[in-house]
Amino acid sequence: MKKKIVSLMLSLVMVAGLFVGCASTGDSATNTGTQASTNESTGSDTGSNTNSSNSDLKFAVVLHALNSSFYAKIQEGALEAGKALGVKVDVMAPSTASNLAEQVSMIETCISSGYDGIATVIWDSEGFNDVLKKAKDAGIPVISLNQNSGKDDGTVFVGQDLEDSGYMLGKYMFGEVMQGKGKYIIASCAPADVALIARENGIKRAAKEFPDIEFIDLVDITTDLTTAVGVIENAYLAHPDVNAFLGVDVFSEAIGTFIQSNNLNGKVYGAGFDLTEGTLQHVKNNAMQLTIGQNPFLQGYYPVIELYTLKKHGYDPLDINTGAFLVTKDNVNNVDPE
Repeated sequence: MKKKIVSLMLSLVMVAGLFVGCASTGDSATNTGTQASTNESTGSDTGSNTNSSNSDLKFAVVLHALNSSFYAKIQEGALEAGKALGVKVDVMAPSTASNLAEQVSMIETCISSGYDGIATVIWDSEGFNDVLKKAKDAGIPVISLNQNSGKDDGTVFVGQDLEDSGYMLGKYMFGEVMQGKGKYIIASCAPADVALIARENGIKRAAKEFPDIEFIDLVDITTDLTTAVGVIENAYLAHPDVNAFLGVDVFSEAIGTFIQSNNLNGKVYGAGFDLTEGTLQHVKNNAMQLTIGQNPFLQGYYPVIELYTLKKHGYDPLDINTGAFLVTKDNVNNVDPE
């Protein structure tokens, strides 16, 4: 990817080199599951350079969804870390996106199965409390990735500064694109997710700096792109004077699809998050003016690295900000999808 944050990538290379050296050509990771059940990558000894002392470690990465290319990139990062370190990494997600009961059940199974560490997406402020306590009581470290509870729950966080990224999006759209005046609607695939609420708060914080910017509504676009386009269309029909739709998640792509399909380019503005192929194309076509990347590969890679260093070397995990990369018409042609 052409626009990785240099400092983070240098850190990644240094960490991998410190702990595994030439062993990065050793174990291979194979995806043997499906989203409907469990996606597993099993480190299998396929090279002479594998550090066999690592093979008894196994880590679980429990995502909240695997229904887009964005989540697949997180999965890829986790598997690559396992491959580089010569450890077993299992990646799994609920059969339906953000199914709290199913995700918690998966984590409980990982605890009872004796995993050495767990990384998971903590998207609900209260729903993971009991299972996090169970992991702690069992002596199993947990790292939150991509989203966290927004409170001190005993986990470190690998991901974007969520409220700040929302502020960056709002600041650019309200100032550079809308020129300080107009009406906007926020589109969210999961309005109850603490991470998306944080981004919404960041957008609204930016709006306070522009007295002639007016918030109209927040709409639930779900995690289905076709449904999302219909929800956005209905919101526009209900508020035909709205100037912008601002998304807070990977399904922001639907905003550009609606604008492009209805020839509203330049009349209605769009912005959102993540660097899917469709979203980047919308930026190129001026159906969207901004999208913000957050390095999902690193959000999968670094938790495995941190769990490994904790179990193998005793170093406590740290919060890692994977960054916010603004993509506009000025740089979109130099950005690869993720």
